[in-house]
Amino acid sequence: MAETTLQTLFSSIGAGFGITVLMTLVSFVCGALIALPVALMRTARHRVLRVPAILFIDISRGIPPLVWLLIIYFGFSSILALDPLPAALIGLTIISAGYLAENFRAGFDNVKIGQKEAAAALGLTPMNQFWRIVAPQAVNLAVPPSASYAVALLKDTALASIIGVTDIVFLAQQEIAIGTSAVIAFSVAAILYLMVGVPLAVFSRFIDGIIRSKVAAV
Repeated sequence: MAETTLQTLFSSIGAGFGITVLMTLVSFVCGALIALPVALMRTARHRVLRVPAILFIDISRGIPPLVWLLIIYFGFSSILALDPLPAALIGLTIISAGYLAENFRAGFDNVKIGQKEAAAALGLTPMNQFWRIVAPQAVNLAVPPSASYAVALLKDTALASIIGVTDIVFLAQQEIAIGTSAVIAFSVAAILYLMVGVPLAVFSRFIDGIIRSKVAAV
């Protein structure tokens, strides 16, 4: 009987597994697409580009994720009525863009100046210097912390249940509402999160090890 109950719980709460993974993937990818130009602006020489990028990064990271979701879902409801899932995706994308922009910026800044000077001495144009010399090295440096951030983003998606997204946490709360033990329901939810979080963490360490070995070999 207990085994059947657990199977039922994993089935009912696990119905939100896809939504949780979807929120993580979409907000990470969309955040990365926004983060790249923001990081380039952040490293620009001109203040007119650099200052807006700094403000975006500081604001997106400085406001707690829950507050972002509440602002977008409830605060803008009179202007733009959004369903819970799109509101969560917008909020999580903004947050991930801020964190990933800093990771990319750190990658750009840590490319050795000698590499850039050597590229210039070879007669490469600034555009070719960026795509052939700077960008590949910056990506190598930015990938490990970005992969680690994906784990944090996965955990942040749990906050989306507050605005009604039918993710793992939302469905666990529904099970509790019909009489399931909170400890059991949230333990099942925790296991489901670990099914994604642990492989992401392992992948992050694996990538970090590869990058470190490459750097050491140079």
